[in-house]
Amino acid sequence: MSAKSGITTRYASSEDAVLVHAMIIEMAHAMDAQAQVRSTVEDFANAMSDDNEDIHVLLAERGKVPVGVTIFFLTFSTWRGTLGVYVQDIFVAPEGRGTGIGKRMLSEVAAWASERGADHLRLSVDRDNVGAQAFYEKIGMKFCDEEMIYRITGAKFEELGSGL
Repeated sequence: MSAKSGITTRYASSEDAVLVHAMIIEMAHAMDAQAQVRSTVEDFANAMSDDNEDIHVLLAERGKVPVGVTIFFLTFSTWRGTLGVYVQDIFVAPEGRGTGIGKRMLSEVAAWASERGADHLRLSVDRDNVGAQAFYEKIGMKFCDEEMIYRITGAKFEELGSGL
């Protein structure tokens, strides 16, 4: 945990699933994408349980009120041959923007990952989120246009998983 200007950060546990899910809902509202969120509090509680090391969550709080969340996990780069960290979501509530919370959370995630042998951080950003894009570039991140993200969901995912 660290403190600066009344903001503390801490790693969340399954007991924080309600707070974390609420932050994701708030992020979806900010992106006008709330209809896309199908996750539940129980999904987060299960994913964040002590038995599951797949995801990690960093919360930023002012007092007991969450003002930021970062969800991340370790990855392995087959080209680099090294561990990395992927930031699935980072969100700072409007009242916390411009205060350094976003940079602080990414810095803490990078330090956490570095302690585990990682040497890079990746994330994706919505094409329309120009504010986030400017923030990432300001802290030294670079846009990589040599890759495109593909996804498969729903019935097509099930079909693929069943061996076509």
